[in-house]
Amino acid sequence: MEAKFVTEITVTDPDSNAPVELAVFKHENGGMFAIDSSYVDQELEEDEFGDIYVPDPFDDTVLTKVDGVRLTDL
Repeated sequence: MEAKFVTEITVTDPDSNAPVELAVFKHENGGMFAIDSSYVDQELEEDEFGDIYVPDPFDDTVLTKVDGVRLTDL
């Protein structure tokens, strides 16, 4: 599975009231999801190949990053 980067948005954290940047992705199944941009940036720095995998938010049977969704067009 893959999810293509769409855009970044800013939302307000309900606990701290601080602004948080979210990266929005389009899942190949048609759904969309967002993830904290700082997590994406951190993972990009640590991965020498530029591949980031996250657990699939639309499939709760996939429990590991490797079997998850590969984020693309970062």
